Amino acid sequence: MKCGDLLLSLLFSSFIDIEAFTSRTQKQATRSHSESAAKASSNTIQYANKCSDSETSSQSEEGNNNMTAADTMLFGRFKILASQIFHKTEHSFALVNLRPLVPGHVLVVSNRIAPLLDDLHDHEYDDLWKTVRKVQRALKTKYNCDAFNVAVQDGEGAGQSVPHVHIHILPRYRGDLKRNDDIYDQLEMWAPREEDSQKKKRLEVPDDSERRDRTLEEMAEEASIYQSLMKQSE
Repeated sequence: MKCGDLLLSLLFSSFIDIEAFTSRTQKQATRSHSESAAKASSNTIQYANKCSDSETSSQSEEGNNNMTAADTMLFGRFKILASQIFHKTEHSFALVNLRPLVPGHVLVVSNRIAPLLDDLHDHEYDDLWKTVRKVQRALKTKYNCDAFNVAVQDGEGAGQSVPHVHIHILPRYRGDLKRNDDIYDQLEMWAPREEDSQKKKRLEVPDDSERRDRTLEEMAEEASIYQSLMKQSE
């Protein structure tokens, strides 16, 4: 073979090898790119599923928390279970009593925690007393009572043991207590728990024999003062 033909043969063979190498490299690159894309797609799907599971779990936990919150109400710092609440409105709820003074002694409480009656908005105040009347009617049907004590201890100085507006409703009967005013003494010392009751101070009330009737002039003077105050608050 001539020198020129040999050189051409070698050049042609080298060209074929380079072309084959380039083709193999392109195929490997394509395959590698496809595998990377598939892996990335798989990772994306796994991440999306993980996020979905996490979101579902979060929603489930949130639903459970909401359910728990909906099942309880707060009476001051005390959690009241739904099983203890027998009536509920938009602004009030009625519950059975942990330490009733008489059978049927229940409480009507504002939904919003407010210490005093004057802290309630007008619509909350109206709803509270409408609820009291409804509860009285239900208790009258149950106990066939002929009277009620409806009492509010409006502030700590009045014997309020829980700083949250609540109204005591107690079914009463003629002659059910030897001394009728004993119910007020019992209410004064009432508290949700015995240890709270022991901390309360009893109001010292003068004996009837120590009290005197005021004159008409004294009462008229006091009424005049209150009348002026009422006009100022309008």
